[in-house]
Order: sequence, then structure tokens, then C-alpha cells
Amino acid sequence: MKDNLSILNRERVNLYIFKGGASLYRSAKSGIAPLIEAVEKLGTAELSGSTVVDKVVGKAAALIISYFQAREVYTHLISRSATKVLDKNRIAFYFERLTDEIKSRNGLGICPFESAVKEIDEPKVGYEKLRKLLREKMSPD
Repeated sequence: MKDNLSILNRERVNLYIFKGGASLYRSAKSGIAPLIEAVEKLGTAELSGSTVVDKVVGKAAALIISYFQAREVYTHLISRSATKVLDKNRIAFYFERLTDEIKSRNGLGICPFESAVKEIDEPKVGYEKLRKLLREKMSPD
């Protein structure tokens, strides 16, 4: 497990996705944006069966990962709700720390993306809601 997690430091990224030894996608951005970008650039068929190495995996990330049907996930920090999503979708996961919830960037309260999918259990529905929310947050007012 440590070998896979060390990829993040070695590559200086927060997200690294590979399949069959070949790198598919990497990003230094944090949050769920890189996972959504990976789906938009590569598509679910290309990402299916991949290994995802991500610094933090909450329910939002777990829904996206389940949407493209990764084979396994390695992370430093995972939320309890993420473990339930990954279990339900039969995706193996390995982690260093388990937490009750993923906090917002400022540490005050729960991450807004986690809040957005709190009541969602269907990966496709979660992905679409998160993609829409991310676009809203990124668009100029």
C-alpha cells in the first residue's frame, strides 16, 4: 500500500490513476475536480478497472470512482460514508486513516461536495450532481 501512496509524493500530485502499469491521469489539483476532469477527458470505459490513488476520498469521490468502476482505491484519508459506497460497488480500498466526515477546506464544517451527495447512493446520479455543482462553483458570477 505504501508504494502506491508514495506515487503521490514522487509525482507531486494529489490524484494518480493508472491501469495495467500505464498512467492514465494525474493532477496536482485538490478536491473532486480532478476526478471529474478524468471522466470528462478519458470517459468511463477507459477508466474502468483502473487503480485510483487519491490523498482524500470522501463520499463524493467514492461516488465518482464507483461511476467509472475503478478496480481499487488507495488513499491517506477516507470517510466512513466513502467506505460504504466503495463496498456496495465492490471496489477494493486501502487507507491509512478513517474519519467520520471530510471537512471543508477551511476546516469549518463538512465539505460542500460531501453535503451535496449526503442522501445520494447511486454513482451516476452523484457524478451528475457533483459535475453540475463544480461547474456552478467555477463559473464567474
